[in-house]
Amino acid sequence: MLIFVAKIVKILNSLPKNKLSICIVSEQLATGGAERCAALLSDFLVANDLNVHHLITINRVEYPFSGCLFNMGLLKNDSNPFNKMFRFWKMYLFFRQHKFDYIIDSRVKNHFLQEFFISKFIYNAPLLVWVHSFMTDLYFPKNPYFARFLYNKHLIISVSKTIENKIKQIYNFENVITIHNPIATNDIELQSNQSFNFTDKYIISAGSLKNNIKQFDVLISCYLQSNLPHNSIKLIIMGDGILLEQLKLATANIDLQNNVIFVGQQNNPYIYFKNALFSVLTSKNEGFPMVLLESLTCGTPVISFDCESGPSEIIDNELNGLLVENQNQQKMIFALNEMANNEKLYLHCKSNSKESVSGFSITKIGQQWLQIMK
Repeated sequence: MLIFVAKIVKILNSLPKNKLSICIVSEQLATGGAERCAALLSDFLVANDLNVHHLITINRVEYPFSGCLFNMGLLKNDSNPFNKMFRFWKMYLFFRQHKFDYIIDSRVKNHFLQEFFISKFIYNAPLLVWVHSFMTDLYFPKNPYFARFLYNKHLIISVSKTIENKIKQIYNFENVITIHNPIATNDIELQSNQSFNFTDKYIISAGSLKNNIKQFDVLISCYLQSNLPHNSIKLIIMGDGILLEQLKLATANIDLQNNVIFVGQQNNPYIYFKNALFSVLTSKNEGFPMVLLESLTCGTPVISFDCESGPSEIIDNELNGLLVENQNQQKMIFALNEMANNEKLYLHCKSNSKESVSGFSITKIGQQWLQIMK
């Protein structure tokens, strides 16, 4: 009898097992760190034998990804007053057509009625709410009761411990864990070694210019007051958005156009990080800033305001960079001068850069996602 049971178990174990099926919901697969993380996570999950679908609401795809894509942005028609209901209907049918084991939602979702409808009537699988910003009111209703009503039974994934603690404090959630943003170490190293013909010494800052969260105006002011322009060290700003022309005009008015160089959005930002002296972040707030991780992966030290949240969980002060008192511009100016002039400190930070972020590789971060879903 035992032999017979053992044979049955062996046969069952040899049968093909159904793959876990995951849907990653994003606004788009372009421009931002959250979207890059979604694309990168899909690569890892598919490589680990999971079925992955992407659902995006804006028709913009720039990052390479793995899996299938349902681009709801192609369905958008602002001239049709019933178009939004049509897109909701298509979304409903999509989730009924596919039987997902998990839905990972990384969208900004601060419209209560819309999210109530989506979470209660459209989504039909366990939901993982992926929070990428310290501005938690972008992800939850301002009223904590409404937030708990929507998401108390779902798992919330924050990208930093600071965000996790804030969510627990404000909304009284217990179902919150932190999984840091991942980086594609091998891809970054490969792309960063491509040829680069910019010969001047420079520091770099990168990010969206859609709004003033990154505070490039503050960075330019600090740079102007530092010793860097006098030492022929230029400032490169990489990114695109509506503030670009305004910043260009401001630098022209103070005769800095030859020292502050705007390179727009780049398909390969890593060659810029790799060849910079160091990278700088002067944001009002963050989530878990990819630019710091990517710069360090390229072997380039970083300087950042100790803003909420993320930099303090990436930068070990004077080991791989400098962590500056939040929004203290005088200390930022001192840090710029110190990193540029103190060769011993600079070389020490540079030598530790790559190893300091090895724990954020997609191989290691991806395993944390697999532990949740498997």
